[in-house]
Amino acid sequence: MGRTLAAMRETTITADADRPLKPWLDAEEAAPFLCTTAHTLRRLAREGKCPVLVRRIGGRWRFSRIDLERFVAPPGGDDGTAA
Repeated sequence: MGRTLAAMRETTITADADRPLKPWLDAEEAAPFLCTTAHTLRRLAREGKCPVLVRRIGGRWRFSRIDLERFVAPPGGDDGTAA
């Protein structure tokens, strides 16, 4: 099958300047965060297996940008607050 959730966690995302600033992203915008396709991301959402917060808004799947960023962030955070 496709990538595992562990493999998705290990991916790197684009530079901060390239990230969309919208709070909710569609599948096409969210897929690069997880290094997968929009089709796979929609399937995970439909099956209830999506690793991030997802909502159905206006008949379309929407994915939380903040949750995506937290999911791909390195463990312990990189904001200097980790002990």
